[in-house]
This record gives sequence, C-alpha cells and structure tokens, in this order.
Amino acid sequence: MSDLHVLGMHGCGDNLHERALIRHLMKRHRVWLETPWPSIFHDLVGEQLHLVNKGSRLRTQAKNALREAALYSGRPPPRGCRTVRVWYSPQLVREHKSVLGAMLHQSGYGDAEPDFRMPVPDAWLERADAVIARLAPTKPILFYRPLNERTEWSGCAARNPDFEVYRAVGEHLRSKYFVISVADLEPGKEWLVGHRLQADAEFHAGELEFETLAALVQRSALVMSSPGFAVILAQAVGTPSVCVFGGYEAGYSFSLGARFTPHLAIEPIRPCPCFQHHHQCDKTTDLPAALSSLDAFLTSRSSMAA
Repeated sequence: MSDLHVLGMHGCGDNLHERALIRHLMKRHRVWLETPWPSIFHDLVGEQLHLVNKGSRLRTQAKNALREAALYSGRPPPRGCRTVRVWYSPQLVREHKSVLGAMLHQSGYGDAEPDFRMPVPDAWLERADAVIARLAPTKPILFYRPLNERTEWSGCAARNPDFEVYRAVGEHLRSKYFVISVADLEPGKEWLVGHRLQADAEFHAGELEFETLAALVQRSALVMSSPGFAVILAQAVGTPSVCVFGGYEAGYSFSLGARFTPHLAIEPIRPCPCFQHHHQCDKTTDLPAALSSLDAFLTSRSSMAA
C-alpha cells in the first residue's frame, strides 16, 4: 500500500467534489490530503486517509482551517511519496460537461466513480435542528444564497446571473418557503450585490460553521443559489436545488451531481462557458420560460413527496 500526497483545492465546493476522487484513491493508497475543510472528509478519515493543513490566504478557508485544527493528523506526508495535484481546466469542463468530470480527468483518474455524497452526522443535525427550532418556520425551508462579490476572486461579477432574473426567481419562491439567507460577508472583502431578497432569517456574517450549514441544507426542502458551493453541498446531502446561471460557465457544471438529487439549472438564452473573469457575457434570460420550468420542477417534487 503506497502513500500518496494529494494537493487539494481551496473551495468548499471543490472539496466536496474531491470526495469522489479521494474515495477512489483510498482503494489503493494511503492518502495524505491537503485541505482547509477537514469536516468535509469526516467519514473517510482513518488509516487510509490523513488530513494535512493546506494553509490558505483565503478568508473563509483560513478561518475554517483554524477552527478545525484539531481534526488534522499532525503528521506530514512521508518523504518521497508521489504527489497528485487536484485541479481542472476550462477546456476539460467544456469537454466533459461537468466540473467534477474535468477534475477527475485532469487529476488522472477519469475512471473514478463520481460519487461525492456525504453523510451528515447526528451531531451536526442537532445543531441545525436547534437553529430551526429557534426560528420556528411555518413553511418548508429554502436555503438561499444571496449574490455577492469578493476581493479574493474577481470572477464573481461574470459568474453572477442577471440581477433581475435572480430577484424574480427568489420572489417566485419566497411565498412558498421559509427563506434562510446565508453568507459570510465582511466590509471591503465580501459584499452583497443585486437585489436583497426579504428573507425570514439571515445569517450573513459567517455565523453558521460548515457542519451546521451541511445539516441545515439537508433539513431544507430546497436550495436556491448562483453557481457555487451551495449547489454541490445540496447534491452531496440529497436536497433538491435550483441554480441560476449568469456568465463564465454553463448549466452542465453540476450535471454529475444531478443523479443524486433533483437539480434545475436556469441558464441564459445563450450560455457563455468562457471561464473568463472580465468577459462581457450575454446573460439575457427568458424569464417566463425560466419561471415555467421552475413551477414544473416544484410540481414534480411535490408529486414525488406525496
């Protein structure tokens, strides 16, 4: 059994996707994974998986790595062991029609089963249940991600959907759900853009740590988000999701996770998978068609639950 040093990615969503790769690698290797998100791999840690503090200059990642410091193995990867870097290129995302497919092929393991599902421990669910009990919702929960931009990554403006479309979709859902809006904002570093949806509860200062977020998503009836970690987390824990796309990428980004739970991608009329941070993507969206597809999606979910 050989040792393998895996240089993981920083993003929460990317780390959730990495679960598929790590599961595959653990069949033949002792894996030493660099990650700022130890809890994402909570069920895999053991003799076959050791977690290494990746270190990060990114705000949310650095905070989480510090908070979860006790979950790292405290041992460095053995000297001389082979190294695998996890990443993906825009060309492979377009070629394989998914971010996860691109990640697996770019890392040299395109034959891996793309299963990144994550169990949610009872202790995490208890935290989320305490939050929900305090809020006392009278309708099913919508886990909502407001649009934001941040200094750490300049692609937000390109990737965010048309503000009016995002507002219309959010308003369409608001009467049907108890809306919990979640973000990790900080003045001058990460801020809201677009139209602020009137939520029933807001956690916008990073109050909810990953474990509670994961459990809250599992307890939710639906997730609404622009492209990002919330969609991947919904797929990982089995919650239906609606993702409203803008530019930068296309609706197939999260296609492999759609096998695990219902997923609706609302795209512009002419999707622009340019993967360029400053490209003037055409985000024009057929809003009546989008709302019609949303209603059909919600109706099918209700029929399945009945």
